Amino acid sequence: MNRFESLFHFRIGLTLKFILAMSLLVLITSVIFGWFVMGKAMTFFEGQMEDHGKWLTRSFGPLMEQAVAQSDKALLQRMAEIFAQDEDVVQCSFTDREGRRLAHAVKDRAAESLPATHLFNQPIQSKDGSLAGTLHIELSLKRMSQEVNNLKRDVFLLAIGVIGFGILLTFIFTRILLRPIEQLVAATERIGKGEVAMMVNIPSRDEIGDLSQAFNQMTFQIQESRENLEKKVEERTRQLEENIEELNRARMTTLRMLENLESAKKELEKANRDLKEMDETKLKFIGMASHELKTPLTAIKSNIDFVLSERGGKVPRDLKPYLQTIQRNTNRIQATMDHMLDLTRIKSGRLSLSPEPILLCDVVQGYVNEIKPVDKQLTIQLEIPGTLRVLADRNGLHDIFINLLSNAFKFTSEGGSISIRAGRQDGLVVHEIRDTGIGIPEDQVVQIFEEFHQVESGKHGGTGLGLAIAKRLVEEHGGKIWAESEVGKGSTFYFTLPAT
Repeated sequence: MNRFESLFHFRIGLTLKFILAMSLLVLITSVIFGWFVMGKAMTFFEGQMEDHGKWLTRSFGPLMEQAVAQSDKALLQRMAEIFAQDEDVVQCSFTDREGRRLAHAVKDRAAESLPATHLFNQPIQSKDGSLAGTLHIELSLKRMSQEVNNLKRDVFLLAIGVIGFGILLTFIFTRILLRPIEQLVAATERIGKGEVAMMVNIPSRDEIGDLSQAFNQMTFQIQESRENLEKKVEERTRQLEENIEELNRARMTTLRMLENLESAKKELEKANRDLKEMDETKLKFIGMASHELKTPLTAIKSNIDFVLSERGGKVPRDLKPYLQTIQRNTNRIQATMDHMLDLTRIKSGRLSLSPEPILLCDVVQGYVNEIKPVDKQLTIQLEIPGTLRVLADRNGLHDIFINLLSNAFKFTSEGGSISIRAGRQDGLVVHEIRDTGIGIPEDQVVQIFEEFHQVESGKHGGTGLGLAIAKRLVEEHGGKIWAESEVGKGSTFYFTLPAT
């Protein structure tokens, strides 16, 4: 707020406002009334002046006509002096038809300085009706001015009296009217201080009475709302206290759970260390056992192969089936030992890969010929682009295909088909090995890549390590492996390797 605005920023009471409004109204009314009365009075006085002049001329009418017609200046002068003796006449003069002065009389020299006069002109006609001359009478307005001033004074005094009487009435009426409003203001201030049970008793049957009833209704509603609010606050406070207690109980329960979780975590960490130690011990044992068993097993296999080759002599026919049984089981044990050694090297981190670009069409046919069964008729399809190369370790790629193809040949019955496809996709080579074998149950499709897991509890033989080794080798190359299968319709294995 600037200085100019702050100058007028003060409180004006309703009583003063009513008095100012009433005074202004009376003042405006008085001005309008005075202006109207003054106008009427002036018109009345001017009419009186005209009537007075006409009365004077009527008194000497025939004589003036004769004197003017005869140009009797002495008579006209005498008549002018008689007219000038009238108390309202200042001066009088006669002129002929050409405007030449014939006679002139003035009441006294001081009257010539009167500021306000009224000029009355009366034409003088001859007997034939033509203009013979003119009578000029200058009437004084002094008496009229006195009357007007007296009238102004009366109007002013009347306005002052009306304003005073109006101020008195206004003060009385405003006090009567403002007393209930002051009661309402006082009650409102007390409510603002917190006394919401305030009631006002104003028995007036008007708008102020209606306002007091509305005020009482408002205070009643405020009191009721305050009581309801206090009840709600108490209820919410009680609920908040209950919630705080529940939160404290939950906090204590959470702390106990955290303590239990910490204890369980320590136990899990200990169990995990124990499992790692057991796993390492198992790997060491498998490695040592496989290494120790592989030497005598190799000797047994080479001797059986030598005997069955009959290079040292003819084998009796009745002994040959027994020797062939020994040879098959020896080969089976050797394959198991090889798988266990491979898994041991992979899990212990001793597997060293040397990726190189490999032309798939050159190696996949060799893998097929290596493990294709001779006692089972199967249809084998190869769909591999002649220029498709994969970035992989040669031995690792061999083991991946051998393990997957051996499963496909083993679980595909006589007359079935196996298809091998490969193609490039987004910087990877996607491999697909599809068979028409017995299929894998849906709940075991993910579990088949676990160690020692076998479908149908090993009815078809095997160690359950081939797919686990293939999965580890694919992941070591940075690829993924998965399977899709339907029981009775066959299985499809997919794996990806980096492309060159």
